[in-house]
Amino acid sequence: MATSPPRKPTMTERPDDVIVAHYDQALSQFGDTARGALWPNEQDRQTRFDVMLDVLAGHVGEPLVLCDLGCGTGELLARIRQRGISNLTYIGVDRSEAALDYARTKFPGTRFLRLDVNALDADLSQIDCDYLVANGLFTVRHVLDEQQMAAFVDSTIRRVWPHVRAGIAFNLMSGVVDWRRDDLFHASMDDMARLLHELAGRRVRMRADYGLYEFTCYAYKPIEPPATDVRFDAPVRVLRPSLPTADRLLPYLRRIDGARIYSNFGPLVLEFESRVCTLLGLPTGAVVSASTGTAGLVGAILATAGRATTTRTFALMPAYTFVATAVAARECGYEPYLADVDAETWMLDPDRLMDHPSLDRVGVVIPVAAFGKKLDQAAWLRFREKTGIAVVIDAAAGFESVSENPLACLGPIPVVLSFHATKSFATGEGGCVASTDIELVARACQCLNYGFRYSRDSQSASINGKMSEYHAAVGLAEFDQWDAKRDAFQSVVDNYLKRAAEAGIGTRLKTAPGISSSYILFQCDSIGHAERVQAELAADHIEYRLWYGMGLHRQTHFSALPRDPLPVTGQLTPCVIGLPMATDLDDASIERIVRAVVAGSRQ
Repeated sequence: MATSPPRKPTMTERPDDVIVAHYDQALSQFGDTARGALWPNEQDRQTRFDVMLDVLAGHVGEPLVLCDLGCGTGELLARIRQRGISNLTYIGVDRSEAALDYARTKFPGTRFLRLDVNALDADLSQIDCDYLVANGLFTVRHVLDEQQMAAFVDSTIRRVWPHVRAGIAFNLMSGVVDWRRDDLFHASMDDMARLLHELAGRRVRMRADYGLYEFTCYAYKPIEPPATDVRFDAPVRVLRPSLPTADRLLPYLRRIDGARIYSNFGPLVLEFESRVCTLLGLPTGAVVSASTGTAGLVGAILATAGRATTTRTFALMPAYTFVATAVAARECGYEPYLADVDAETWMLDPDRLMDHPSLDRVGVVIPVAAFGKKLDQAAWLRFREKTGIAVVIDAAAGFESVSENPLACLGPIPVVLSFHATKSFATGEGGCVASTDIELVARACQCLNYGFRYSRDSQSASINGKMSEYHAAVGLAEFDQWDAKRDAFQSVVDNYLKRAAEAGIGTRLKTAPGISSSYILFQCDSIGHAERVQAELAADHIEYRLWYGMGLHRQTHFSALPRDPLPVTGQLTPCVIGLPMATDLDDASIERIVRAVVAGSRQ
């Protein structure tokens, strides 16, 4: 098979982009084999795997999270299973979609991530682990020079180190050999020792006794923290949902058993919708439930704007939102068009969009109530009246703001709420569409039920997006405990605000009632500030999230979407950090979280 001559990186590429392409070419040529991974034979590859796994020595049977950076087709996991190692939760990470396709096919249900850890906008919290290994990631330099390859190794190890709780292992070709290949990276042991000693002190070792022309580096974090630096072993999860207990659910489950109705707008669903209407001050019929918030968005878009047409192809939406907004629009045939948000509200400004140059191609606008913020309908009603363009409000996390401000937040424009487990009011999975336009809600109901209305004749574009009786049971039990749950959230919010004020960072903390109770956000003033805060949180085993990632335009599937310039989104996405939140988050954990944020905020 003929191969293309090696090429240097273009001006728009990072040097290691060419290495990824080189590996993809080998995989295409030789398939899922050792040669397809640029290694000459399978026996030596298995030796490398075993040496890499030595980083786990001393942890027999202890539950651990292992991140396999540069996992390729997942063959290290195959070796782990062959050896009967059963105490690992495995995370595979690679930049090659072709390699990951092989891995996901071989190991369904295993977590494989496509992630570039050296990208400035990478959500590195996804690789938080006990141990990280990089097998073969740094051995091939292809057409890169020695300086470029050394910089790649240095950057990668420094980026991942804060997200590793116990240790790392990686291998390189040895510089102490009687032969060299120009396309391999023969590294200096002294250079690697200097890098690792800077990160791990004297908790470093190297091994070159396993018969290959390479060496493996191991670096470890301290088992016991220094007396001057208080660290905790127990991780703090970023979100620990709290839904009704089995005891609270039991009366509703017994009603399901008695009625033997499980879906199709059963009695519990109708009761749940009625209770939502009552809470929101709406008449009967003003709310229809959905299986998910995303399904609710699809139903609302179809009921309001219909499917995309040849002339109205765009769904205008903010780039600063969760991917569900774009997924729902795509399900209705629209191409998401991304606009920037206001720096103060973090939401679309309807007045600025009045003269948008692409309005003649927009079929629907989907404003998003960022993090459950209050979003008034009045300005969007004026926009709809002046432009004639349909509007659907994505208020996924907005149950509290809508219920507390129904006169401002509700009206003829449909509002979609999510009841996912991560939301403050939750049914596990679920959502609803709410509007004072009863006929619109009826159409949304039709669009969520195969297009059926008054008969089994499918009369409109539709999906199957109905809420089940079981999720309605959770929702009804959630209503029963809602007051107590809100009080619990508020107690945690008050504690956060007190601790943050005492530490001098209170102005940067965003909490309820400005946003949903399910979020605690810390806004940094720069990317460097954010990276320092994230490093401190990770070092103290505190989970965090960039809840909207780096914006829709940074999601692989949506990276080519048409969009406006997004300067505000670019400033917000890396700097708004989601901190841990739960109704039972204790005082000690909050103090620990705030301490880490303060440490990361020091210049």
